[in-house]
Amino acid sequence: MTVSPSPDVQDAAPNGRRWRRVALWALVAVAVLEVALNVALNTGVTQAIMGRATDRTQLTWQRAWWLWPVGRLHLKGFTLTQQDSNVWWKVEVDALEAGMSLTGLLRKRVDVDGIDGHGARFHLEPSGAPAEPSAPNSKPWVIHLKDVTLHEVRELDFSRVRFAGAMDVTGTLNLQSRERIEVDLPSVRVAEGFIEVDGKRVARLESLDSRARLDAPFRAGKGYDLSQALGGQVKTRIDVLPLDWLNDLLGASAPVSLRGGAGRMDLDVRMERNTLAPGSQLKASGEALDLRAGPMRAHAPWSLQASMDPEPKGGPSGSLRLAFAPVHMSGPKGYDLDIPEVALTVQARRREGQPGLELQPELRVARSKSLDLRVLNPWLGQTLEIDSGHVTVRSEDPSKGKGAKARNALELRLDTDLISGRMGPNKVLLRAEVEVDARHLSWDMTELGLSGTTLRLRDVSSNGNVPIRAWSGNFTLPRASLSLSPTVLKARFSSQLTDTQPIVALITSSKKLPGFLTSLLNIPKVEVTGQVQIDEFGLQLRELKAKGESFSLEGHLDLVRGNITGALLASLGAVTGGIELRPGGKHDLHLMKATEWYKSQPVPPFR
Repeated sequence: MTVSPSPDVQDAAPNGRRWRRVALWALVAVAVLEVALNVALNTGVTQAIMGRATDRTQLTWQRAWWLWPVGRLHLKGFTLTQQDSNVWWKVEVDALEAGMSLTGLLRKRVDVDGIDGHGARFHLEPSGAPAEPSAPNSKPWVIHLKDVTLHEVRELDFSRVRFAGAMDVTGTLNLQSRERIEVDLPSVRVAEGFIEVDGKRVARLESLDSRARLDAPFRAGKGYDLSQALGGQVKTRIDVLPLDWLNDLLGASAPVSLRGGAGRMDLDVRMERNTLAPGSQLKASGEALDLRAGPMRAHAPWSLQASMDPEPKGGPSGSLRLAFAPVHMSGPKGYDLDIPEVALTVQARRREGQPGLELQPELRVARSKSLDLRVLNPWLGQTLEIDSGHVTVRSEDPSKGKGAKARNALELRLDTDLISGRMGPNKVLLRAEVEVDARHLSWDMTELGLSGTTLRLRDVSSNGNVPIRAWSGNFTLPRASLSLSPTVLKARFSSQLTDTQPIVALITSSKKLPGFLTSLLNIPKVEVTGQVQIDEFGLQLRELKAKGESFSLEGHLDLVRGNITGALLASLGAVTGGIELRPGGKHDLHLMKATEWYKSQPVPPFR
């Protein structure tokens, strides 16, 4: 007797085999997809597809594996590069793992969540790449990196400035190609690291704790707009290393060199839309900084304080104070100048309805000890050899009133006592005041710009062939510069002279004056202009012009130890004469065809 299985049992066997085949084929399909996915990740196919579609944004890696859909993506040698017409930057990570959406890639989105990376570097530099128009109908890629944690960020390279150390960073990045880039870094921490400039270490970060946010929209034809993109806070303690590294930037031939100045800095910077925010402050101080400029040397400890505080009306205000105290200056032959303190204070306030800050600087120089002016003889001796005299340096006292304070806030004054000296065989006495307008000071590593300086001479007396008695005069220097190595003063000057005593004394060789020159003694209110150069070889005057009532004079001359050479053309009323200046006071007077004679005289160039 044969027993047949029931119909239900007969149907169950094929169904079971069918489901097993479906499950097997599903596993095979998943395995094939897994293999294909990892092959695509490691053969560059995925990178090539994304590279063709993301304009100047590139994601690359060296090796990758992904147990999809339950596992996390693992990448080795990962880089993210972005370039536009303004900047080029790149992030490199040695190894990272993250959760990633595969379906997002089909919609031109890179959605990555929970990134955990180790060993990272960042590099940024200016870009000279031309702007490239994109296809009008192309859809830009979106790159969204969420919950990023990077351990051991070893390098931040901003072209010439570089951080090297160990940094931990957490944050997010949202990049919409040709639309916007957003970076949010809620935590950036550094245990220790170094700041380098052009490969030289300049500071050690003892600690750093910061947060930052970057939100930059894309401007057609201009790239990402960073003008108001940055906000956040940085708190750090820095050991400032000696400033000797600056000498490499200045160059071996620079007349200025720096030594020392190591110090410490505590910094708390708060930014809103690229602008310093209230609460920002800086405190720093350092050891003595040694500055050498030509034959001069200055030695002084330094301190720096800055803060940005809220004003009563709500707009932020700030102040900065850089001080050197005490300052010891020395020159050749051991002549020294000691200044108790030199301080520059800058007050900053917001402009009503305008961008930027209104700056109000003030220079404070405490009155120095007296400096023996004979220190100038190696440079000035061929023009005026000083036998005795002293000078003090100070700034104007701001307590003289609001008007004086506004006018003299950046004025440096040099005052002398009675100076006794010699110009060749002639004895000279005088007092001098020099006012330097620090607003016009400039420095280009070869010379110091002194435009806007005023020189006042008082109580000028001389026992020359035509004596000078208690003469005074003011000279303004609209353009002036002082080179330090060698020491050369060049200036264009103008003056309103009360009388012509100095002019007559210069061009007269005997106590008995010709009638033509006697009239010069009584000409008041003369305007004088010209160019002057003073160096170790003497004084040179060029483009000399003087004008008074019924009087004019022009010419050029060189003065070396009281000996004058040159040529002048003077007019008194209807009479015109030429004066040939010769060494030893043997000057010649040309009254016949004076103008033709003067024009034939060559004008030597400045040395």
